[in-house]
Amino acid sequence: MEGYHRSVLLREVIKALDVQDDYWYLDCTLGDGGHSLEILKQGGKVVGLDVDPQALERTEVRLGGLGNVVLIQGNFRDLKDLLKQQTDTDSLKFAGAIFDLGVSSLQFEDPNRGFSFLRQGQLDMRMDPSLQVKALDLINVLSRKELYELFHNLGEEKYSKRLAAACSSTREVVPIRTTTELAELMVRAVGGLREKIHPATRVFQALRIAVNDELNALKAGLDQVKDLVYGYICVISFHSLEDRIVKTVFKEWEGKGVGQIVTRKPIVPSDEEIYENPRSRSAKMRVFKKI
Repeated sequence: MEGYHRSVLLREVIKALDVQDDYWYLDCTLGDGGHSLEILKQGGKVVGLDVDPQALERTEVRLGGLGNVVLIQGNFRDLKDLLKQQTDTDSLKFAGAIFDLGVSSLQFEDPNRGFSFLRQGQLDMRMDPSLQVKALDLINVLSRKELYELFHNLGEEKYSKRLAAACSSTREVVPIRTTTELAELMVRAVGGLREKIHPATRVFQALRIAVNDELNALKAGLDQVKDLVYGYICVISFHSLEDRIVKTVFKEWEGKGVGQIVTRKPIVPSDEEIYENPRSRSAKMRVFKKI
C-alpha cells in the first residue's frame, strides 16, 4: 500500500510461520503492519506491539477494520507485562512470533526523528518519544573515551578513535545538535567520502542502538517470547550485532532442548527484493521451532 513502510522478507516470513486459520501470532515489532496484514489475510489472528506511538496510529488505520487484531504500545522487552495488562491477551499462547528489528523507512524519512544523516533534524533517534535521553545528549556529554567505546562496540567503526576525537574537540566550541552537523563532521574527520559506506553510517547506528538500548531489549524480548510461543519464532536483523545475539540465543535454546534451529544459514532477500527495496539488502532472518 502506498505510503506505508515495505516489510522485508514478507513471503519468507509467512512461509516460515506456517500461518494457520484462527491461530494467534505475535508481531513484536509491528511497524506499519505489513507482516501482520499478511498474517490476517492468511486467516491468522494477531497481537501486535510497537514502541513507537506514531507507527501504532498508522497501523490502526491500516488494520483497524479487519478484526482479529489487538494493538499494544510498548517495548518487546516488557512483553509478558504488556500482555498481562491486556485482559484479552493475558492467557494466549501463540503459534508463532516475528521480530523485524531496525528502523522503518518512514522513521528514516522523517527529519524530526533524527535517524538519518541524509535529512536535517535534531539528533533525537528515540523509537519511544517518552525516553529521556536523545542522541544529542550522548554525543555532547559522553567523554572522548566513552564515545570511542560506543562507536567501536556498537558501530564496529574502524575510525572510532578519530571520530570520537573530532566530536570531542568540536563540541568544546559549539554543541553538536543536528544530523547533518554530525554527518559533515564525520566526513571531515576521515578526509572525505572515500569509501563505499558513508562515514556517519556506523556512528548513527551506534547512537541509535545506545539511545534505545536495542541489544539488551532484544535479549530480554527473546527470553520472554520463548515461553509464549509453541510454534515458530522468526527474527529479521539488519546488522551483525543483532544477528550474533539471535544466532547465539537460538543455539542455547537448541542445546537446552527448547526446540530446533530451522535456518542453519540465515535467509536473505532475493536480488529482486533488493532491487525493489534497497534497504532490505542487509536483512538476515533466522527461524527457530519450539518443540
